[in-house]
Amino acid sequence: MKNNISTLIVDDQEADRYILQRYLKKLDTVSFSKVFEAEDGEVALSFLKDYENNTRLYPDDFPPCLIFLDINMPIVGGFDFLEEFEALQQESRFHSIVVVMFTSSSHPSDMERAASYSCVKGYVLKDDLGSETFARTIEDALQA
Repeated sequence: MKNNISTLIVDDQEADRYILQRYLKKLDTVSFSKVFEAEDGEVALSFLKDYENNTRLYPDDFPPCLIFLDINMPIVGGFDFLEEFEALQQESRFHSIVVVMFTSSSHPSDMERAASYSCVKGYVLKDDLGSETFARTIEDALQA
């Protein structure tokens, strides 16, 4: 079991963030020490960029190891977030963060576009939450 993994859930739907957080607590193969939340990509990017403050507030949990990212969000959506995050990831302190897309979009073009980003290590549909495939995707992403 991987222990003490911190994660950031980026989704505009509070209910989806809540359900995912509850699911993560029930996983047998990964133990999450801290789950951060952001309601859109802009909030998530601001959170990540506030590195000094957040490492002081969350010394054992920041930066998060894993980001769950929705695609369709207001203000800064998932793909806009990925564009900025790829640039941010050039800094060594963000190299190890991996992204799993957590979305309702099953459109092949969205899947292909997500896969084109080196930080994206998985793509899961919200409808698959709780499935064996979902759990395996998380495990695979953390081993990438």
